[in-house]
Amino acid sequence: MRRFIARRRTTLAWGLLTAVLALALLVVLWWPRWLARHGAGWTHAPEDAAWVLPAASQKLIKQAFAGTDGHAVVDHGVGIVSRGQLSGPNFANDSQERGHGVPAIGVWLSRMLRDRAAGIVSDDTADADYISRLLRQIRAMPKPYRAEITGRAGVFDKQGAPLDDQSEPMVSNRYVAWLAKRAPKALVAEVSIHPRQPDALAAIKRWAKAGVKDVRWWPVAQRINLDGKAAKAVYKVMAAHHMRLDVAVGQLRRPDHDPAWVAPAAVEPALAAGVAVRLRLGGATGGGGQQLMPALFALLRRHGQTKPALTISLAGLLTGNRPKTELEPLLQHPQFFGHLRYGSAYPAIARADAIDLDALAGAGFITRAEVAPLRAIYDVNPLLFALVVMRRVHLPYTTLRFPASVFTAGGD
Repeated sequence: MRRFIARRRTTLAWGLLTAVLALALLVVLWWPRWLARHGAGWTHAPEDAAWVLPAASQKLIKQAFAGTDGHAVVDHGVGIVSRGQLSGPNFANDSQERGHGVPAIGVWLSRMLRDRAAGIVSDDTADADYISRLLRQIRAMPKPYRAEITGRAGVFDKQGAPLDDQSEPMVSNRYVAWLAKRAPKALVAEVSIHPRQPDALAAIKRWAKAGVKDVRWWPVAQRINLDGKAAKAVYKVMAAHHMRLDVAVGQLRRPDHDPAWVAPAAVEPALAAGVAVRLRLGGATGGGGQQLMPALFALLRRHGQTKPALTISLAGLLTGNRPKTELEPLLQHPQFFGHLRYGSAYPAIARADAIDLDALAGAGFITRAEVAPLRAIYDVNPLLFALVVMRRVHLPYTTLRFPASVFTAGGD
């Protein structure tokens, strides 16, 4: 009986070991395919486009730059990944990717996929890997292309002190300005200055004097009251220096990932103070369904023909369900095309699963014949891919597309 029990235990142990080894083998075989499908699906270098891409892809690229008349395409939607590794001789780069503690598995996995898609090879060289891949894609473009890269300020409390736990990434303004200075034909800097930081007004003046035109806010993640006293003080200085506020509205996410709503009308105080505003669109649905686009169009009707300028970024509108909820309504209103500005939402769009071409074709935004040549462009240059897709999308059942001016506006 004891021998039988011993043999049974041995058999079970071997069976368990075999199952573990088989599972490990499946993971080894499956993991690269999974990463390629959801992370980096590209396999060629950006410089390979001229001899790698088929004729159909080359034709779409040529059409994407048609009508630009020598003006650079201006991308108002490029993020910077920085972990404080690169810095110039006159400043310390205090950028940080993570807050305190271990990130949730979902956050870690999303960052890992994003890093792979953006060409980051090692955590130890993340800054250099990221900017190198980004610049290679820009410089491989067939025509001039400029990316607006953005700093990201931390969160400050009501007394003006930075929070101990910065749960969101921070990107140093001095770092993005240094990058833009080193590659002025490819990059332009946008800074982020929290209105409650102690030197906010002085910082606005300093960056305006340095030639920076845009100030970026994340009102939910940075806990900024767009109608608060601190914000209004910043508006006065920004208006005096002809700076623009770049701010997100719609359904946004708090650091704990719970939804929060910022109405487009929340920027009325900035407009009233004489500040130009560029809106970045979050999710379109609130508690009562589609809320964003009717409110956005109402704001445009109130302020579209007056100064200061009110513009809208297209960044992120090719992903998820946003083509139907936000992109299509914009295409339905050509009278507002002059207010639209191109944004790629890089590096998020570099992920292989970010833009679903089959879904776009099924909904009528692109043709079925365009899917394969567009995929070929992604395989070489995801940044170029995002541009070509946005230039190809049209209002379903029509030939109405965004004009070339949407893609070159804002380069002044």
